[in-house]
Amino acid sequence: MIQPIDIAQWVFVVKIADKPGTLTAAAAVFSNRGISLEGILGSGIGSTAVGDGRLVLSFRATADKQALLYRTLVRLPDVFHVDVYAHNDPQLRVIAIAKLDLNAKVPKDDDDYSIETLAQTAHERVVMLNGSPATLEGIIAQFRQQDQLRDIVMSYIAV
Repeated sequence: MIQPIDIAQWVFVVKIADKPGTLTAAAAVFSNRGISLEGILGSGIGSTAVGDGRLVLSFRATADKQALLYRTLVRLPDVFHVDVYAHNDPQLRVIAIAKLDLNAKVPKDDDDYSIETLAQTAHERVVMLNGSPATLEGIIAQFRQQDQLRDIVMSYIAV
């Protein structure tokens, strides 16, 4: 009997040297091992020192593959530190910018989620959502099922 492969979602928060080629080297760690990055956020803003930056990388892999990716990333010369989070870690939050139909039914804010309208036209609304990964993914799935989601950009942040 074939055992099912246990693939989970992961987020790496990588402290890096903010210089050309660092993102390419980090992305190659994943592509060379057959893993597709679902999300990439790079930033040098707010770093503690000039030249420091941060990458937030989200992906799906087995626990063994995640450990291999981690070991490979920390060996890169321009990587200073890597924090690993399971997708359901309570320290993770998702930030998303979504374009919705104007008539999209938007749930009210609660303790685990918030939404703010950023712009609106006669036919569409652009909103910013913030919440736990599971909560936001459920809300986004509802928008998709109702064919009200026109575009979305998501990223994770550790709090």
